Amino acid sequence: MWGRLRGAGAAPAAGRPAGAVLVDVPGGGHGTGAVRARLVLPAVSAPPLPVHRLAAERAADILAVVLMQARQEEELAARGRGDFLTDLAEGRILAEDAPAQAKVLGFKPGEGPLLPMVMRLAPESAPSGPSGNWALLARAVLEELSSVGVPVLLGVRPVEGRVPLLLGLRTESERTAVADRVATALRAGVERAGLERPGARPPVVVVGVAGGWAAASAGLRHAAETATAAQGLPDRAWYDARRLDIDLLLWRLREHPDLAAFVDRAIGPLRAHDRTSRPALLPTLEVYLAHAGRKAETARELHLNRQTLYNRLARIAELLGTDLDDPQTVLALSLALRARRHTL
Repeated sequence: MWGRLRGAGAAPAAGRPAGAVLVDVPGGGHGTGAVRARLVLPAVSAPPLPVHRLAAERAADILAVVLMQARQEEELAARGRGDFLTDLAEGRILAEDAPAQAKVLGFKPGEGPLLPMVMRLAPESAPSGPSGNWALLARAVLEELSSVGVPVLLGVRPVEGRVPLLLGLRTESERTAVADRVATALRAGVERAGLERPGARPPVVVVGVAGGWAAASAGLRHAAETATAAQGLPDRAWYDARRLDIDLLLWRLREHPDLAAFVDRAIGPLRAHDRTSRPALLPTLEVYLAHAGRKAETARELHLNRQTLYNRLARIAELLGTDLDDPQTVLALSLALRARRHTL
């Protein structure tokens, strides 16, 4: 008999029958030597002979081939769903044709609005290797999503390192609650698939605008672009694509020399200060602007007394040669701080 194992590794062999032959079936995880299943040949009426171990090893080789084929079929199916969602996003599938094609893929959302979502993995966390193990990720995520309680169409896009989804809602008012549950399931699936690496950036999950099939097309495209632009932002369970349009615009301008020049003009003196002096002032400015200039809240988050904060703000204004109470200055500094992720 053999037991198929969930995840990237196999369970220990504790508790196996005395005298049984245990053979690993390779090919399920990340890296060489990963185990997909274990085949156990129990001792029934007498201890197994060497020929029995040889037979078990041959059977394990056959099982490895069968499991490899199944994994390839799973990955092809997941890629097929990813291709459909990408074609829908890019306008290669008309909104009126999409429901029939989605039904063939097993997605029957009902009459409510559709919610597009995209998860993007950091390059250091994305599946790698000959097959990429994207099937393992897709299966793990789908198992986690089974408890969410809404129709889900999930695909994979290995080239872009992302997982697009389309969900069927009953009403638009469910958007936030469903997004919370799905984002939790997505991250749990990444962990179950063994893709959480020490020091790696967490996956980015972006939620688009709910609507019909035409809105789903634009929403998937917007969410996919925003998921790329959101790399490096403070970690959140999920981001609302509608609130990241400025980050998306700055990301699109990332290779334009004027963006780097703007950042240098706006906050260059602070960057130069922080490279050589302490305390660093850019974090203080970021928190100050995030709290819309409310000094009490800024001091509380930074664990500073009010006078220390005033001194830092005065030093920032001196280095920049500007007035931190001027609305145009605040706008320019806020944009520069958001743009610097793309110009480092």
